[in-house]
Amino acid sequence: MVALFTGCTQTDNKGVESTPSNKASATPAPASGKPDTSKPVNLTMYLTNPKSDDIQILEDELNKMLKQDINTTVKISLLTNDAYKLMLTSGEDFDLAYSASWLNYADNARKGAFKEITPEMLKTYAPLTAIEEKAKLSSGYVDGKMFGLPAPITNYYYNLFLVRGDLMKKYNAPDIKSLDDLGVFLDAVKKNEPNIIPFNLGKNDSWMLPAVFYGSNDITAPGAANSTSPIQLRKGDNSLKLNYALDMPEVVQFLKTMKDWKEKGFWAKNTLANPVSIGDSFKNGKSAVSFAGTVDGANASYFDFAKEHPDWDVRVFPAFFKGSVDAYSYSNNSMVIGAKSKNAERALMVLDLLRNNEKYNVLSKYGVEGKHYTLNAEGKISYPGPSFQGGVWGVSNDKFIKTPAVTMPNYADLINDEKKRYKANPLVDFVLNTKDISDVAANIANLYTQYGTPLFMGFVDDVDKAAETYKQKLKEAGVEKYVDATKAQMDEYMKNHK
Repeated sequence: MVALFTGCTQTDNKGVESTPSNKASATPAPASGKPDTSKPVNLTMYLTNPKSDDIQILEDELNKMLKQDINTTVKISLLTNDAYKLMLTSGEDFDLAYSASWLNYADNARKGAFKEITPEMLKTYAPLTAIEEKAKLSSGYVDGKMFGLPAPITNYYYNLFLVRGDLMKKYNAPDIKSLDDLGVFLDAVKKNEPNIIPFNLGKNDSWMLPAVFYGSNDITAPGAANSTSPIQLRKGDNSLKLNYALDMPEVVQFLKTMKDWKEKGFWAKNTLANPVSIGDSFKNGKSAVSFAGTVDGANASYFDFAKEHPDWDVRVFPAFFKGSVDAYSYSNNSMVIGAKSKNAERALMVLDLLRNNEKYNVLSKYGVEGKHYTLNAEGKISYPGPSFQGGVWGVSNDKFIKTPAVTMPNYADLINDEKKRYKANPLVDFVLNTKDISDVAANIANLYTQYGTPLFMGFVDDVDKAAETYKQKLKEAGVEKYVDATKAQMDEYMKNHK
């Protein structure tokens, strides 16, 4: 959900790289011109979805179709983010996996975790993908070679809050149009609802409020995650001046607000070790606020909660209160083939079907018709029960998105708002290559865990002193080299992408 950006190369109008270098050799095309699928193949696929029984349903249904169409089956396994990273660093043999800019797609590609996908391979084994428009494939390139297939779907970087409207009404809280408004509501819940932690964050949710703050103030981290980067860029600054985040007055003020919120008990004392996500806490009635990454995601959650807790009067508000709205790089959701895969060609055929065949794509996103969703005469979608939790995020396609038959009250307003506020970010596909500063980048990431997260969550005695300590540690870790590398690469990127 955090906007990370992956570098791209120029492509021709067929979506295939125009000047590739050092091409990997592909399996020769069969004499017939069609891939040979006479041999049955079983593939492995790793996803980072939350645990859900729907994954087995997806696997069963998918395999019925794949067996018939290309004599293939797929075994789907779920990994936590940490287990996913370990799987890649261990060099495990796998066929297919989800990847994303926020899972360090480009760095993993450079380290040899993924198999290169050449234009010849696309043409032979994924012909529908090969003719996709270049903008939807270009962010799959890293240093001139394609290592992944980005999902051909446009996602706006437009997060939202889901809020207990019954409690807002009970305590006469204002509509949430700013962090101050959110603070008023959280304070009322804290003072009056002893069984609820107002903003019950989990240990993996610490990025949320910083992301909201940066997004609302037109501040972005070039080529890195907004919440964790020590340097920030103001959108619209044509000079591309990089700023140390902790030297920006508004950032320091935000840190002090978070310290105040922590002291007031808006989140738990064990937040940094809490394994329960804010979404699960909200569903269980233990949090007054939840979070969604898209309007459609918020809409699905809205109806899930409305069925289970109609008395909650759930309301949805944009989390970015002001400022422009980005679209994610297409690399934010991708699928890759493992470097050691012995069945790369068959894996590519599976991806071509998942991306471009409506039956496969709808199954991968919405589940089984009649069980997870229904379509009316106009082709609009409804959910008879809880929404599908077994999706393959890395293949979603704009062409097959279904419009909800029933929407939350302000659905159209939110869709219009994100489109109206959208402003193209010229650095959307830029990602920092840390090859020459790998030690510095690793140290900076570790320092964020040790010093940044507690600071942004208010778990410090004195904000100013803690910020100075963090800045000094960053300096000792070589943050100036990190800034110089970012500036040089960013300028070069802009020169080649005008």
